[in-house]
Amino acid sequence: MDRVKKLIEPYIDQPGVIGIYLVGSATRPHRDDLSDYDIEVIVDDEVYDSTPDSERQTFFFKDGDPKVVDYEFYLIPWSDFSELQDSTLDLFHFPYQHALVLHDPQGRIAPMVKKLAELPENVRQDRMRVHFLEFLYRLGRARKTGMRGIHAINLSLLHGDALSALVKLLFLAKRSWPATKHWSEEELLELGIAPGLLQQISDWRSDPTAERAKGLIGAIKAFLDDCDETFHRDLEPPQQWLFFTKEGKRAFERWGER
Repeated sequence: MDRVKKLIEPYIDQPGVIGIYLVGSATRPHRDDLSDYDIEVIVDDEVYDSTPDSERQTFFFKDGDPKVVDYEFYLIPWSDFSELQDSTLDLFHFPYQHALVLHDPQGRIAPMVKKLAELPENVRQDRMRVHFLEFLYRLGRARKTGMRGIHAINLSLLHGDALSALVKLLFLAKRSWPATKHWSEEELLELGIAPGLLQQISDWRSDPTAERAKGLIGAIKAFLDDCDETFHRDLEPPQQWLFFTKEGKRAFERWGER
């Protein structure tokens, strides 16, 4: 991190800078040569408002190559930063699980990063039920769509939704906010998801037959058993909760595909 600390030096003494932290693949063990440094700078609202758009987000490229970003600075006003904890977007929670605070002279950034990283158990439980049912329903809809011979785009969209719901379920079962899509497989491996299960998911996606889907559902139920979850063993209660209670409907509105 010596290089990152060097990169932020021009911002350290600037008026209105509340704190600086690093997020993104640069904080993870699977970063590669294409990974850049995502550096976010939290500033007073007044400073942000007076900063030209061209300086609110600045990119620096590797060896002058305009195709590969080396590092970037992204300015965020304090008011926006403090409101992120209410967001339903995983993008505003997962990165903070691994964020590295680089500059926090007043001690205001670290507590906020901790809050953003927290996954409340009630949220985790609600989302697991939502995404598990989404996964099953999309598979069922895809089966019917395939039987009707409907256009391939429709079928691909349903399979994509099923996969998205499933991946979110896996993260939540491991007590993590779902990762950004372009690093999901690496992050699942980091969480200890068995490579065999990921391969089974990949095999189904490559050849989404009814037989593979049935086998995958069984594997996911076994995975949830291993995680000491029980909601999936009897579908009637979670379906009743989702369709006929205010809490379930609200959870689907917040966390379901939309």
